[in-house]
Amino acid sequence: MAPVWRRHLRDFAPGLLLAAMAAAHPWLEHTMARHMGLELPALFLLGWLAAARAGDSLSRAIGRWNANGLPGLLFALCVTGFWMVPAALDLAVLRADVAVAKVASLVAAGLLLRASWASAGTVLQAFIVMNWFWMTLAAGLVYQEAPQQLCSVYLTDQQGQAGRAMVAWASAGLAGWLWLVARSSWRSEELAFGQAASPAP
Repeated sequence: MAPVWRRHLRDFAPGLLLAAMAAAHPWLEHTMARHMGLELPALFLLGWLAAARAGDSLSRAIGRWNANGLPGLLFALCVTGFWMVPAALDLAVLRADVAVAKVASLVAAGLLLRASWASAGTVLQAFIVMNWFWMTLAAGLVYQEAPQQLCSVYLTDQQGQAGRAMVAWASAGLAGWLWLVARSSWRSEELAFGQAASPAP
């Protein structure tokens, strides 16, 4: 059994991460690459961690309107796509109310994705992952190749760095999901092989 302090640390991890991000807020948003490549994914991860700590109780609580996890997954996909838009990024820096909406929506997206993931099944997971991958990859390439300034609060030379960060996240996300699918398949094959090899009673 894990020590009490370690269990409490896991319970408070999302709140501690949010406090750390609040303290580092000026540094995170000083460059476009840190804003898009660090802060936005970290907010999403915060929601994911909070849902992981809540466990199955959260999935059961939202199960009535979250059939097969589809509404939660679509919400996460739409939210992450919205904050890739340059105008949305500008408003998040310039207006406090939009900044709060950014934090709340991304945390909620991570929370709902984690709570919806298991009930979605491999086919629906593949649909969401592939759409997110192509959307993020395309946005990252546009940020890298666009000759004009896309965000009013960030200089043009920062767009390439932000674009490369988005391409890296897209590639890592797809690779991570493929690894999970492969691991699940291997475990199923090992289980089936073990059952076939067991002597009949």
